[in-house]
Amino acid sequence: MRTITSTLSGVLLFALVLSVHVAQGQAAKFGKVSEEELKMRVYEKDTSAAAVILSDYGYSHFQYSNSGFQLVFERQMRIKILKKSGYDWADVVVPFYKRGSDKEAVSSIKGFTYNLVNGKEEKTKLESKAAFEEQMSENWFAKKFTMPNVREGSVIDVSYVIYSDFFQNMREWEFQHTIPVVWSEYKARIPEYFDYKLLQQGYLPFYNSGKEKTTENFTVKSAAEIEPGLNGGRTPSATSTVKADGDAYVWVMKDVPALQPEKYITTLSDYQAKIEFELQQVKFPGQIAKVVVGTWEQVTDELLRSDRFGTQLNRSSFFKNELAALMIKHTTPESRMVAIHNLVKSKMQWDGKNSIYAHTPIRKVYENKKGSVGEINLLMTSMLLEAGLDAAPVLVSTRTNGRVYKGSPMLSKFNYLITHVRIGDKEYLLDATEPLLAAGELPVRSLNGEGRLIKKDDQRWVELKPGTVYSKLFNGTITISSNGEMKGTGMESMGGYNAFYTRKSILEEGEAKFVEGFAKETGDMKVLKPKIENLSDEKKPISISFEIATAGNGQENSVIYLNPMLGHNEKENPFKLEERAYPVDFATLQDETYMCKFILPPGYEIEEMPQNKMVSLPENGGRFMYVVQQEGNTVQVMSKVNINKTVFYAPEYGHLKEFYNQIVTKQAEQIVLKKATARN
Repeated sequence: MRTITSTLSGVLLFALVLSVHVAQGQAAKFGKVSEEELKMRVYEKDTSAAAVILSDYGYSHFQYSNSGFQLVFERQMRIKILKKSGYDWADVVVPFYKRGSDKEAVSSIKGFTYNLVNGKEEKTKLESKAAFEEQMSENWFAKKFTMPNVREGSVIDVSYVIYSDFFQNMREWEFQHTIPVVWSEYKARIPEYFDYKLLQQGYLPFYNSGKEKTTENFTVKSAAEIEPGLNGGRTPSATSTVKADGDAYVWVMKDVPALQPEKYITTLSDYQAKIEFELQQVKFPGQIAKVVVGTWEQVTDELLRSDRFGTQLNRSSFFKNELAALMIKHTTPESRMVAIHNLVKSKMQWDGKNSIYAHTPIRKVYENKKGSVGEINLLMTSMLLEAGLDAAPVLVSTRTNGRVYKGSPMLSKFNYLITHVRIGDKEYLLDATEPLLAAGELPVRSLNGEGRLIKKDDQRWVELKPGTVYSKLFNGTITISSNGEMKGTGMESMGGYNAFYTRKSILEEGEAKFVEGFAKETGDMKVLKPKIENLSDEKKPISISFEIATAGNGQENSVIYLNPMLGHNEKENPFKLEERAYPVDFATLQDETYMCKFILPPGYEIEEMPQNKMVSLPENGGRFMYVVQQEGNTVQVMSKVNINKTVFYAPEYGHLKEFYNQIVTKQAEQIVLKKATARN
């Protein structure tokens, strides 16, 4: 960014003089804690909160130094610790960016911990040596420190300033966190030279927000010059004042509820109330505007020319012999695609690192037999291209990394790479980092909306489809004796992603440990002689057959209570909130079937049994079917749950919650057997 501002020296030197009055409103004044804050023991609006952010104030603005413009971010935060489980909020992390030898500077770190001791305020200062640096990713680092003398009831004050030459990194502001926030305020003052797009996210309204035009005062300095020659002379430096327009923003949220984790989401940050800034262009006086964001066409072209990306796709000499042998054996495009996918899976080991680039050349990655997701899948793409297939990389943001804003290209939002293959009218998505997934099946971590296809003649977004379902089947036959003892056989079949997770568990734990855990999951029943089939064949479901036995009470019962789901019932509703503002994302379609035949003891009849039930979600989103049938001395029980789409949006939440209420209630119902009385 210094290269942009340095061009000003040839024309005019600008020194930005800020005379900004920072009116903090209800934001806390750093270093002055009230008696009420110290005595506070519970947050009335959320009595379960382990901690609460009393005040969070941020301010971004620009200043000018001899080296050019700088973006300045100031922050002051006050946190109340209410419980021991809130101690983590005393660990402060301040991210900063570094590229090459240039990095953002974190300075003016201040902190105090306040406690009420014998009715008096005790103040403990954060020592400067307590802060240390840690690398978080390739370009992101963090200053970390822990506030001293923290206990239940402590109040923490923290402040710091970040100076940045990277204008693209204007600080986002998070109004919402996993603990409640009483007051959150963010201000930004942006000169007309910088054009930012504001991206608002979340479902909460502002308590206050506004924008007004401002005028910035600039001190313009022209450097002294000496003209050569006999008639030359010296032109002294000069200073003048120039006014330039700008915009001043303020955003405030009050009494912000904690962001509650719940099942079936991508990442909480996707639904967090926050504001982000995307730099569109920079235009200094007397210069042509410099577009920063660009278009996807430009980004695609740059990626395909990059040494760490597109250039790697053209390097194929080191695997040509191995590929040639494979192509002789496999002659159709589909079989070659599957064979190459299998080859890379078997040869390469994923090191667990996410990346869209090849930080190590793929030739060396191939030799080392280990690499990041970007390196492995760029290698596979290169092989597919060399085999004559229509293949290209796809940029992805994983579920834990968050959603990608599709309005304009922001490569920093992507952290994962997969491969797209087109064969005729069919399209496939491949990932070679998981040995247990077949071609066309993506790891759940990458199932996050859409990915961007990086292909010169086919630039578009592609849907990240799962490729298979999560399926589970139980089939059993149980004989019941008059003393309540049950014996029989059972079989569980796991297909799709369920098979993947099961295979992975078995291979990591070993069969013996897996079987031990499998027996415990069955509840009160003993699982005997388990036999696992199709473990090594990823194309087939895993099948586990076993014997089932439960002990009775040793005497004949006049009444027997039977839970017909044998512990396979949905124990509780996974959806706890009354209302949910963010979507439910299952990632995959789901198919769970339970079937069991019970043979009743002689002389017993059914006194009570569940009624048949069928529940459907609107627009065929899902279906639950529960059927109990009696035929002679046998009872057949069947429960089937289908989730037919992966994402349910906020307006559908009520239907989905009630759907699971019905499942939990029905599957908990019992069958009551009663010994028949003798008839004359």
